[in-house]
Amino acid sequence: MKMVTKILRLIEILALSLFFGFIPLIICLAATVLFVGMVFGPEVLGPWTLWSLLPALAIDVVFLKKWVRNAYQINTKILAAIYIFYAIVAIGMFMGIPIPHFIMCITAGIYTARKMLLTEADEQNRKWAFKRMARFCAAVMALICCLMALWAILGQMIGYRFETPWLSFTFTVPIFFAIVLTGGAVLVLAQYWLTATAAKVTFRLSRPATNAVESVDTRGT
Repeated sequence: MKMVTKILRLIEILALSLFFGFIPLIICLAATVLFVGMVFGPEVLGPWTLWSLLPALAIDVVFLKKWVRNAYQINTKILAAIYIFYAIVAIGMFMGIPIPHFIMCITAGIYTARKMLLTEADEQNRKWAFKRMARFCAAVMALICCLMALWAILGQMIGYRFETPWLSFTFTVPIFFAIVLTGGAVLVLAQYWLTATAAKVTFRLSRPATNAVESVDTRGT
């Protein structure tokens, strides 16, 4: 069990490091693209985008360790806002493929389980926290599905002819919304189940050795 706990702890630290570490990178990159693109034009963006990573890396070097160490003291609303931000960014970066969203919800489940362990929450509060996090992740996935549907409509997918050697059909309005509603429901339910399962499994595996491993002090000591 000690080995399992150590592995979970490493996964937790890696996930938190990625969660907080990418924020300066994305902000600096976006600010550079907007500023340089408007002032000098898009043709000179190449070198500037690389230089924009330097201040972001400097911020991570100075603050990332502190952010990870205090991850369980940060206001939940701030973390929720960051989660939603990443979820929206992932739409464009992965062309609507939901794999990063599944990874994010699993990470959220692990985070919630660890927080319940560290705060020594009772069973009732623990179950409520697991359900609340699962509902939040499912709600974010529902938002993502709506944005993807809007993206498809603006991209004039309705009326598009889909052809393969095995299947051929036109995206009529009924077919389009049937796919959106069915696929969206599956993704939302999968997001809920993955979040809740990740939380329960992490709690079950970590609980026996909670007091034997070094953990973040949620009481600010």
